[in-house]
Amino acid sequence: MSSTRNSLSKQELLEESFRNGVTLLIELSAEGVIVVVEGQKDALSLRRLGLTGPIVTLAGHSIITLAESFAGASRVLILFDFDTRGEQLTELLTLQLQGTGTRIQYIIRKKLKRAFSWQSRVIEGLKPLDAGSSTTKF
Repeated sequence: MSSTRNSLSKQELLEESFRNGVTLLIELSAEGVIVVVEGQKDALSLRRLGLTGPIVTLAGHSIITLAESFAGASRVLILFDFDTRGEQLTELLTLQLQGTGTRIQYIIRKKLKRAFSWQSRVIEGLKPLDAGSSTTKF
């Protein structure tokens, strides 16, 4: 660990991790990775964070029809809430996508959960941090 990192407070480290998570999400979104969320408020929250790529909501779809809509998609990031229901929905959608050739971004979801859950366990609760601090990459 560098001496700069050692001098950061726990809050600063959490904020740095959050910014890194947002940067990663923005990059993935720009690459065309489909981000799947539970509802419109989640999608709006991600747009406020700076995502410009495809965001698909579960709202109004069954898990099966949602999974079928990803036929041919190369990469999907399931970003349901980090609560019990969100984890269950993630598992159900993952099961439906198995064998379809779609690459599910599991490791990235885990990184984002660590980076974001200190601020909010629900995606719609994610809010941009004040600008002005440096960002580094994962």
